[in-house]
Order: sequence, then structure tokens, then C-alpha cells
Amino acid sequence: MTASSCRVHIRWDNFRHNLLLLQEKGKTLMPVIKADAYGHGALRASEELSALGIDWAAIGTLEEGIGIRLHGYQGNIVSLLSRTPDGENIRLAHSHNIIPLIHSWDGLRAAAEALSALPDIQSFRFAVKMDTGMRRLGFRLEELEEVATFIASTPALSPCLLLSHFATADMPDEEEYTQTQAEIFQQGANILRHHFPELLCSLGNTAGLVSHTARSGDICRPGLAIYGYDPLFGTAGEGQCGPLLPVMEVTAPLVSVHPLHKGESLSYARTYTAESERLVGWVAIGYADGYKRNTAAGTCMTINGVRVPVIGRVTMQMTCVDLTDLPFTPKAGDMVHVLGGPGHAVSAQELADWWGTIPYEVICLLGKNSRA
Repeated sequence: MTASSCRVHIRWDNFRHNLLLLQEKGKTLMPVIKADAYGHGALRASEELSALGIDWAAIGTLEEGIGIRLHGYQGNIVSLLSRTPDGENIRLAHSHNIIPLIHSWDGLRAAAEALSALPDIQSFRFAVKMDTGMRRLGFRLEELEEVATFIASTPALSPCLLLSHFATADMPDEEEYTQTQAEIFQQGANILRHHFPELLCSLGNTAGLVSHTARSGDICRPGLAIYGYDPLFGTAGEGQCGPLLPVMEVTAPLVSVHPLHKGESLSYARTYTAESERLVGWVAIGYADGYKRNTAAGTCMTINGVRVPVIGRVTMQMTCVDLTDLPFTPKAGDMVHVLGGPGHAVSAQELADWWGTIPYEVICLLGKNSRA
């Protein structure tokens, strides 16, 4: 593991605030805490879900699910990145009461074959993944009648959930495509429920939840919003989630503060040359810590809530900032907020814009650093 000087601070009070806001939308929630809760810490996130009485959680791998189960989470755990079933992972999923996803004929046949060699497992709960237009994983609508017949012929297979994923629910101008996906999903649910009347359904993501695209009874899977960022940012639907609060803050210390004289350049490739006398500082975070090497003009950090511009080329474990215009005198050892914090804080949305990416990547990357 990389020994990093930067630290991740998590505001769990804000996490709870965001979840409570989304609960007010009136749907059952299955918060997505995969990828270590988008870098925030899946174990603690599962504790917060339990405290709020949320009894569904979506994770990535079976191993992630086992981790939060052993940590004490008692609710339903759905594994979104399930491997092709074999005897070992079926037994693990069954013994830890985790619901894996089966999304292909290979997976379905492998599960049936494995269960035939495991007579002690008489009912294996799993989720059926349906492809409604994402074209990533899942059975198509025209396959579902045959899928249902196959499952019904294998008594140990016990489907408890039908799941699909919106491709454009966070794009209001693509509402027609989103509605088409919802219609296809409903048709698929009708087919499977003819054979399995107790089957539950999960289609809506955060955007589907707040835009009311999610149908009655849908178990919605909010992701980005529970960490404080609006997936509808910049669209006509911005703000429908409510007043979300950012959950992650990231800090790193200043390791050097010194003058940069007029005409002097700094960092690799000399991409910055001082046009006047400047005071600069080097912050102990770089691309090895998830801070992108290629940053756009205008990229900032904050010290005591005051923004300072990033200058020069980001290096492996250090980044330079211009301290000249601060209303106080900084020194080595002062803490810099790379993300969040007091005052004119930098948001993950802003960092995403500067990096040419999305807030999901920002928090996942920075969240890999050590938590304070």
C-alpha cells in the first residue's frame, strides 16, 4: 500500500443527512456501498444503514458482502459483480446470506450444475439481472420466458429480485429512453412474476428515485447522492435530491513554503514561470495519491478556507500552489484542504470539471488514501 501523507476525513453526520433526505422520497432504498462505499468506508457505511433501519445494501463483490456481513450488517446484501457461480462461491453466498447477481445463461446453467452437487442447499437466493438498454450485463426481455422456465425446473434456484440499470436517467433530455427502459423492465417483471409471484424489483438509481421514474414497489439504489453530490447537476433536474451535504474531506500538509522570483520556473517541463515575485508552497499529494496529473487552469485547493491556485505540473506525491495572495503567512506543516473543508471549499464536482471527469471518479480515487 502506498504510504501517503494525505488523509481522508468522513462526515458521517452528512451521510445520515443525505440518506434521510432520500428516504423522504417514499421508496425502499438499497444504498450502493460498493468499491468501499465509493472510497468512504463500506464497513462504517453499513453501520449507518443499520442505524437508520435500511435493510438493503448493494455491494460489488462477494468478498465485499462477506466483509460487511461479518461486521454485523443484518439486512439483505446484493452483490452486483458476481462471478460465474461455482460450488465454492455458491456455498459462500449461501452461508453468509448474500444475494448474488446472475446475468447470463452461462451463469444460470453453472449455478444449476453446482447446486446439483450441493444437496444441503435446498434454496439458493439470487437476483436476476435484466438488460433493458444499458447493453452491459443481463438477459434481454425476449429471453425471460425461457429463463423463468429453466429456473422453475431447478427447485434449488430461488430468484428473489429482478434488477436492471438505467443508462440515461440523469439526463432529462433522454427521458424517452429512460421511460422505454422502465416499460421493458415492467414487462420483464410481469413475465417472471407469473412464475415467481413474490419476486421483488429494483430499477431506479438516484435520478430515477427523485424524478419519480421508479415505479411503485421499486427498491431504488441511490449512489452518488448519499455521498453528497447531485447526479442531476447541470441539468433541468438539478436540486431534486434536496440540499445534499458532501461527506468526504481530504487534507494534506504543506511540506515547503518559499519564494519564487520573477522569471523563475518550477516543476517538470517548466510549465509555470513567475511573471512577478511569488510565494509558493508544495502540498504532499500527487498523482500517486489519486490527484490527477493533468489539471485544468483554475484548479484550486484551500488553506483556512481561502482558495489557492494549483500551479505547475502535478508530480507523483507533491503539488504546488500559489500562496502569494493569502491574507496570512502560511508555513510548512499547515494543513491544506484538497477537497471539502471550511470556507470556500473545493467540491468533488469542481474537481471533476477541472480533471475532465465525474465526481464518482474523484471520490473513488481520493478515497483510497488513509482515513484519519
